[in-house]
Amino acid sequence: MTRILAAALACAIAYARIADAHQLDEYLQATRIAVEHDRIVLEMSLTPGVAVARQIFASIDRDGDRQISALEAEAYSLSVLRDVVLEFDDRPLVPALVRAEYPAWPELRDGLGTIRLEAAAGVPIPRGRHHLRFVNHHRSDVGIYLVNALMPSTSAISIRAQQRDVLQHGIRLELDRAAAYVSAVWIVFPLVGVAALVLIRRPAARR
Repeated sequence: MTRILAAALACAIAYARIADAHQLDEYLQATRIAVEHDRIVLEMSLTPGVAVARQIFASIDRDGDRQISALEAEAYSLSVLRDVVLEFDDRPLVPALVRAEYPAWPELRDGLGTIRLEAAAGVPIPRGRHHLRFVNHHRSDVGIYLVNALMPSTSAISIRAQQRDVLQHGIRLELDRAAAYVSAVWIVFPLVGVAALVLIRRPAARR
């Protein structure tokens, strides 16, 4: 657990440094992966530098009116997700778009705007060891990438190992879900203790 926390801290520091230092001609794409008991959630932040902002905006604003309509936002979001590979135990998953937030053109033009996407793929995680693989290929001509895994939302699931490629296009996670009875033990033991305490005190009260 200590190693995992240390790795997460190192990734957070690296994320901050790269986010602050990314070049004007780069498209910074950061992905955070959340593992839940019945789904995988992707949180993506995409920030184009000033030099590529017009190019990126043009690929979103298809009618050229300097406004991003709901249909244009959805179309671009889905194109991003099509460039993503998500696999659970070597089985491909198709993440569905949950939420999309787009900044106004002036923010993007000045290199200050960030596109924020959330997508999720439903997959039950049975007990035992599993592996999850994620790769982002979106706009590899100008993109730079960051990827990190969030702490699982349930204590029954733990991340045993994380492996990233050098450019952080992708990550492979080794997951472990504990058997249901392991979690139940921590509920049963206190109840047994309380019951025993009540039985011990009852004879004492009668005296």
